Amino acid sequence: MAPPLGLLTVAALVPSHWQLKLVDLNTEALSDEDWNWADLVCSGGMLPQQAGILELVHRAQGDGKYIVLGGPDPTSQPELYSGASALVLGEGEASIPIWLKSWSEGKPFGQFLPDRTVDVTQTPLPRFDLVNFNHYLNAGIQSSRGCPYNCEFCDVIELFGRKPRVKTPEQFVSELQNLFDAGYRGWVDIHDDNFIGNRLKIKPVLEAAAQWMKEHNYPFILSTEASVNLADDDELLDLMQECQFRYVFLGIETPDPEVLKQTQKRINTVKPLIDRIHKLYSSGISVTAGFILGFDSEPEGVDKSLVPFIQECGISMAMVGLLFAMPNTQLTRRLRGEGRLVSHQDGWVPDLNERYQVRVAQGGVDHTSTGLNFITMRDRVDIYRELRTIIKTIYSPQAFMDRVLDTTKRLQFKTKHRPNLWEGKRMLRGFINVASTLIRNPQTRWLYLRNAWKTMWMGIDKFEYAHTTMGGYTHFKRQSDMLVASLDQSIEFYLHNAPFPRSMADMKDWPNKGKPLVAITAPD
Repeated sequence: MAPPLGLLTVAALVPSHWQLKLVDLNTEALSDEDWNWADLVCSGGMLPQQAGILELVHRAQGDGKYIVLGGPDPTSQPELYSGASALVLGEGEASIPIWLKSWSEGKPFGQFLPDRTVDVTQTPLPRFDLVNFNHYLNAGIQSSRGCPYNCEFCDVIELFGRKPRVKTPEQFVSELQNLFDAGYRGWVDIHDDNFIGNRLKIKPVLEAAAQWMKEHNYPFILSTEASVNLADDDELLDLMQECQFRYVFLGIETPDPEVLKQTQKRINTVKPLIDRIHKLYSSGISVTAGFILGFDSEPEGVDKSLVPFIQECGISMAMVGLLFAMPNTQLTRRLRGEGRLVSHQDGWVPDLNERYQVRVAQGGVDHTSTGLNFITMRDRVDIYRELRTIIKTIYSPQAFMDRVLDTTKRLQFKTKHRPNLWEGKRMLRGFINVASTLIRNPQTRWLYLRNAWKTMWMGIDKFEYAHTTMGGYTHFKRQSDMLVASLDQSIEFYLHNAPFPRSMADMKDWPNKGKPLVAITAPD
């Protein structure tokens, strides 16, 4: 979706005389020429990137090349990355200077931990000069770090704290100017953990951004991630609309208020979620959202409640996945204490209640097909089946296209952004690709033509939004097919070869408890 903002910020933190190249393995292959050119390799990432990072470490070891890692997963699980030359942990603004100082003293190896809390107002501008923007759907900047809430399953508060640190209005405007000067136009995502985590400080940032956007003829549309109480602040919504916010990601997790309370996400229970989402539509902001299955207090039949909820809300891009106990979270600490954790791919859990350990040899970790790394309260096969039904239903052509049309009708845009030539060419290529792909497919042909015809009469802004969102179906169709096949394999596997109890109800009768290790290979 966007360039790796973390690495671009690292690039601004290392000595200015270093010669740098950015290779994003999401968009291009790593050539032997680039690898051999480098004296030093800097990498890192989150849990889903773990396997790729370890491959780089292995290659660097084989070639005798110095490799330094950082980011959320190495910070959370440094023991997994012990093969790296150096680990620069925590927030780079604090730990990179320690690493560089140690290196200058002849000690470049080891772990380097931050000695202070980072003042984000001192964070340098990202090195966007290293980026090929043609590789990406959007660009990204950041206005704050941290989130004030206390969700049990979230590692953001463990990594960045519960007191959001916000950049100054002048600093945020300089980041917009930095992108503008790099020649970029169009969609900019604000990569915050919770954009409105500190509403008192973010409003002056928005006021400055609105003024800058006006002075520069609105070169960008914006998106971000926020908590659902965004819908409760009219002043904030007005400012965001003036700044041309078009999308927001919400962590809804579940519409069940009792489950939300158990996960310590009470902020989602204060007002009806559907009303809040429709309120955002009335401010011209489209909602994408995340949902999670597998919570302890979750009732049976989640598919029967979640599918109607997603359809009624009109959330076109609904990310539905399985609960994953990530390193160093409250959830993980609780499950470890209850003896319910299952280790994963030589992972970070040493045992299961000090009785037996399960190693799941699968390629990579993701929260949709390889979640539930713990003994669930209810039968995990039932959870897989319900997730399969949800994915299959909401990403059927009819359901998806109906949501697009419903949301397009509800959105009340006040669009001031107009594409420049570079952005216009990209949009034209996208329009041709989306239209031709959806028209060729007999399952989407008439639904696409219906939506295109109806939204055409709603104005160019709504037509453009509907067409862009319908284009997402070309991805979601492939993704949902892959996930359904993966879930089918998991269902079959756990029905006949369950390597650990399928639910807590089965725990007392589990025949293998007491064994020190149960090694298994899950389906490809």
